[in-house]
Amino acid sequence: MTRIDPDALATHLEVALSCAPLETLAALQDGDRQRRRHATFTLAQHLADRLGCFEITGDGLGEDTGNQASLFF
Repeated sequence: MTRIDPDALATHLEVALSCAPLETLAALQDGDRQRRRHATFTLAQHLADRLGCFEITGDGLGEDTGNQASLFF
């Protein structure tokens, strides 16, 4: 399997994190362990939803996937 370019993945994660709900990001520092845990779960769901539009597996590099965005370079 081809590896995802770390710089490209970091860019996509940065954009996804910048769009995350502020309440979720603030809750990551909450004093209550249960609220932090829920915030972590919510953030993971948000990232998965944001990155769900990308094809992260493929047969080779540079493969034209049509209209589907790809994390491969």
